[in-house]
Amino acid sequence: MVIAQTVFELLGVRRVEDMFFKIHPDYIKHVSEVRMEKVDCPRCNQKTKDAWVYCYDGDWLQENVWPICHECEKAAYAKDAGAKLVQKHKDVIDGDWYFIRPDDTAGFKNFEEMNVATGAAKQHAADYVKRLMDGEVRNLRISGTPGTGKTHLAKAVARTLRHKGKRVAFIESVKLFDKIKGMFGNPVAQERFEDHFKKFDLVVIDDVGVETHKEDELSWSSKEWVRLIDLRYGKSTVYTTNFDKESLRKVIGARALSRMNENTEDIEIFTPGEDYREKLFY
Repeated sequence: MVIAQTVFELLGVRRVEDMFFKIHPDYIKHVSEVRMEKVDCPRCNQKTKDAWVYCYDGDWLQENVWPICHECEKAAYAKDAGAKLVQKHKDVIDGDWYFIRPDDTAGFKNFEEMNVATGAAKQHAADYVKRLMDGEVRNLRISGTPGTGKTHLAKAVARTLRHKGKRVAFIESVKLFDKIKGMFGNPVAQERFEDHFKKFDLVVIDDVGVETHKEDELSWSSKEWVRLIDLRYGKSTVYTTNFDKESLRKVIGARALSRMNENTEDIEIFTPGEDYREKLFY
């Protein structure tokens, strides 16, 4: 584009005519004069766009060389390239934070209501999505017996909001804490982690409470939970856990639980004897 424009600026009248008639050989008998002029660019409304201006059987007409001027073309290219870089950056971040497989179809439509409790849980989660789409900032904790569909509901929330254009992270608590451990001694990685973690519109942390395997890690993991929850202040977070509140306090610490309880609503699906996964897949 740049080379072509420079050539046009250096061309003489004769060369301009020759080029024009090579494109329109059938015009030779009808065009009495042809020249290159700057005309209004539809993008910037300035006389910066090249056009052939010619007299065709007594009528003056013009034919654009380029749809828009060179500067607008450069700006459009830069904008497009910038958008692609931004999208590539987002894709890289999603790869680090969004752990729902493309073939995982867990959603509200295929969530089976096994009983009153799971039916109410599904409705509660669907209402939560609507309120977040309306601009509400609110946390959600889904607690219940293993196998009652907590993760399915959490994925339904995540996938629905992501489909509607929200930036969403979905990560298991074990993976989350593995990330944190892997950044020890690397302040640059820690800063990048915090920057990403706090900017998502929604973060879903699945299976809270299983990330701490040893009793001597409890003090450290509890402090990390406080830090993580504080980083999400002003944003929405969803937690799933197999523990009730009292048991959860023992595995993440009283201070962390207190922080988690702030601006948080609960869905509880403690149904002894019911196994959602067994009924759904077998």
